[in-house]
Amino acid sequence: MKLQKLDRKDIFLLSVTMLFIWFFLFYSGYLIGLVRDEGFYGHAAKEMARWFDYLFSSWSNGELFKPFSQPVIDRYFRYNNEHPAVIKELFGFSVYIFHNKLQLLEFIPSIRLVAALFGALTAGMIYLFGRLFFNRETAIAAPLLFFTMPHIFFHAHLACFDMPVLFFWSATLLFYLVHLVKRTWTSGITPALLLGVGLGVKHNMFFMPILLLLVHVVAYGLSYRSLQKNYRGFKGFVLSVPPVFYLFVVVSLPLYYILWPWLWYDPWSRFLGYMAFHTQHVNYTNYYFGQELTRAPFPFSFPWGMTFFTTPLPQLILFIAGAIWLGIKSVSLKIKATEREIWLQLSVAIFFPILLIALPSVPIFGGIKHWFTGYPLLLTVGVFVVLHGIKLSLPKRRFSVGLAIMTLALVALIPLNIKFARHGAAFFNQLIGGGQGAANSEMQRNFWGYDILDLTEKLNETAPKNARLFIAGYAEGLNMDAFYYLRDAGVIRRDIRPTNNIAESDFAFFFYEKQNESVLYSIFRYYGTVKPLAITVVDGVYYSGLYRRRSK
Repeated sequence: MKLQKLDRKDIFLLSVTMLFIWFFLFYSGYLIGLVRDEGFYGHAAKEMARWFDYLFSSWSNGELFKPFSQPVIDRYFRYNNEHPAVIKELFGFSVYIFHNKLQLLEFIPSIRLVAALFGALTAGMIYLFGRLFFNRETAIAAPLLFFTMPHIFFHAHLACFDMPVLFFWSATLLFYLVHLVKRTWTSGITPALLLGVGLGVKHNMFFMPILLLLVHVVAYGLSYRSLQKNYRGFKGFVLSVPPVFYLFVVVSLPLYYILWPWLWYDPWSRFLGYMAFHTQHVNYTNYYFGQELTRAPFPFSFPWGMTFFTTPLPQLILFIAGAIWLGIKSVSLKIKATEREIWLQLSVAIFFPILLIALPSVPIFGGIKHWFTGYPLLLTVGVFVVLHGIKLSLPKRRFSVGLAIMTLALVALIPLNIKFARHGAAFFNQLIGGGQGAANSEMQRNFWGYDILDLTEKLNETAPKNARLFIAGYAEGLNMDAFYYLRDAGVIRRDIRPTNNIAESDFAFFFYEKQNESVLYSIFRYYGTVKPLAITVVDGVYYSGLYRRRSK
């Protein structure tokens, strides 16, 4: 299998695509309120910014190693140690440079700058995949179609780990596939580096080398009869293993350790504590066609159904087209063994995250973000399949017709993206009847307490000085850090004070989730009314509300 070559035009288009996506994401951040996780990671970013300040001040005083001593590392890296440090280090460095030192950005934009950067990197990765393995038309269309998916648009803004790990999962796979084609030690360096950094982003990446090796074993077995004699038997299998697997050991694992200073001291117990947190992760209640998903076993159909009903129709068609094409290629005996392994590796890496969440024992804790790591590459394959079909059907007009179809798909997505710009995590497609159909089907309505930007104007306008606001922190609403960051940014008036005690509050945010209806009863009990002062609505569906206590 030969890879397509990049030329100057591709370098230009790649750069423009990345710059456009970065601009598109960074300057639309005002549309989306802070999710509760951003409160935690914002706190971690401040700790990292303090560590960078300590690091550079120590170095300026000639104390080169003191910032890496155990007391210092424990002080600054202890908070949120259930997650690796790479993204929090980047958040902190951005805060340190752009907020603290240069004072060019407010705190929230300074951490979301990193999110926009990973959006741009993801767009570049999609372009590279489309160009190297397919054609330029695919490379141009795929990133635009990817970022106009409402759920992706939403998550790409957040200062969280989900889009960065999507990038590292897909980019590691992409450059591993390139390595399969080239089979050189130098081509293995990039996927090894990406895996090492990706491990420092989120635990998902531990599955990647295991999957790659297992699929290689399967592909080796499928091709065994056609192999040369020197590639048969145990010695032959060892020779068949791509060189990058050795680099995963000598490059990726040390890099992961270096990038997470929390592990430098008492590494084994701290690593086990990290693993224990995720193997025993709490499940957040979801509603799926009226079924309350509180404890295992969970329905196998959940992530498949959610993908089917939360993907816009143009992209869903591309997903299905890509999945069918990959399935055919993965079992085809008419192509060379290396090419078949490439498509098999791609298929497994794309669908494994969905299959993992589908296991009845795996906790479900929020939206589609825990299995969308395979979306960008699957979408790219689907774009190619559609464009290739047009090429075969209309060879003389393939470019103009293909361009027209992709343009129409993007235009069709504009109303959806405008409607759900502030409510991306609540998007459902027309196969279920949109937001109203999802509500009628008793699907989970929203997550993470971000949906307040349509309420804060009324709050700021009507709240008396020093009013106390219930933020629903224990009911998947805002957490305290997120509230203070919003208040510091001027989104919420500076004199308004937060509380998680409804009894002592004057105003209340309520984020509608079926399992939190008891909160609405508490508002009625203490406020004497359930008539909201302001609400957020899409497709006639109520998502969140602002309530005010009746005067005594």
